[in-house]
Amino acid sequence: MHDITFIDGGSLPTPVGVTREWVKAAAENRNEDEKLFSLMREAFRKKIDVGVHVPTYPQFRDMIGQFLDIIKDEKNCYEPYVLKEENAKILELEVIDEVAKLYKEETGETLEVRVCVAGPTDLYLQAFGATAFRDAYHILALDLESFIIQAFKTAKNFKIKVVALDEPSLGMNDRIQFFDPDIVSALTLASTYARKQGADVEIHLHSPLKYEIVCETPINVIGVEYAATPSYLDLFDRKVLEDSDTFVRLGVSRTDIGNLIGTVNETYDVNAWKETAYMQKIVTDMETPETVTKRLEKAYAVLGDRIKYASPDCGLAFWPDQDLAFALLENTAKGINAFNAEKKD
Repeated sequence: MHDITFIDGGSLPTPVGVTREWVKAAAENRNEDEKLFSLMREAFRKKIDVGVHVPTYPQFRDMIGQFLDIIKDEKNCYEPYVLKEENAKILELEVIDEVAKLYKEETGETLEVRVCVAGPTDLYLQAFGATAFRDAYHILALDLESFIIQAFKTAKNFKIKVVALDEPSLGMNDRIQFFDPDIVSALTLASTYARKQGADVEIHLHSPLKYEIVCETPINVIGVEYAATPSYLDLFDRKVLEDSDTFVRLGVSRTDIGNLIGTVNETYDVNAWKETAYMQKIVTDMETPETVTKRLEKAYAVLGDRIKYASPDCGLAFWPDQDLAFALLENTAKGINAFNAEKKD
């Protein structure tokens, strides 16, 4: 059996005194680079320190807006939505390269990183809504390929282990008007380059309802939110995964913060939004390393070595603070490591 690798979704709460709006403006205007870069570097290093095996660049911006804003800016394009490759840059990767360089100097090892981009379907829905313009859909997929090409060019001191397409709408949103072959084509356009570079390509879904069409593309890892919805496991056919040589990334710690706090409120008869000390119950009593390990044990009994990666269900952007978010990441790391050790015994 291979060890299960711990990756994270990318997004985090902003530090105290910093808003997502400020980060967006600073990233676009480049007028406070040192403050912006410092908070990104610190968050990325903390991910490494709490035990994320393959960390994602810290994301403090809206996933879709981060890419669509660049694509919609005419000065970045040859013609509307046709992005010039040299303008398809992910600022955060330039920032974390410095952290990766220090990591290499300290450990002698090259850091492996996960790069996340918006998926073509989610990007399209934001840009054009429900009307199906097939050509525009595929142009956006090629734009995403340009971001991925630039990401590999940026990676001087780290190795891109995973490229993730964020597609939570796929299988969940009834506004999608494209036929399955169109979706397969767009996902293939967005993922082919990264696979040729030897990286795994993950698609982050909330539900695996559409997983079989993903198995027809170069994408070789399907990510689902198993921790909050264990029944998603029942939707997979292990033979389909094996026949297409597709793996799974399982969410093994819950990130649905509103529901988690609701459980705390009911259990302890408090309002944890006001009595914030009770929020610690999420990581001390609920989403513990032991809980993570048990979830993996149950899933492994069903999917076995088709499970290649594990993570929190989703990103942590809307958690109350960074300390709680990093505590969840640390618990997730401990739970995954314990499972890996257990399987070797």
